[in-house]
Amino acid sequence: MQSAWKINKLGEKISYYLNINRWSQQDLADKLKTTQQSVSRWVNGQTEPELDDILLICYWLGEDPNEFLGFNDISKEELKKYATDRVSK
Repeated sequence: MQSAWKINKLGEKISYYLNINRWSQQDLADKLKTTQQSVSRWVNGQTEPELDDILLICYWLGEDPNEFLGFNDISKEELKKYATDRVSK
């Protein structure tokens, strides 16, 4: 099972939801009052959106932020393991 903390693929999620909503990158950029280039960088994994942008993306795409980020699948034990692994590095 892949850990829910592996959320490096935000761009793939954004692309997926753009496709199912039949939106272009420009459509999302217009809603977020940002540029199509910013959305493109997110989709291509060159950068990641800020938290406030993620919340707006979820709002406009009609998605729950916790589900979008994969947090619904995280147990307290997984969270503890993630935190202790990060601190010990």
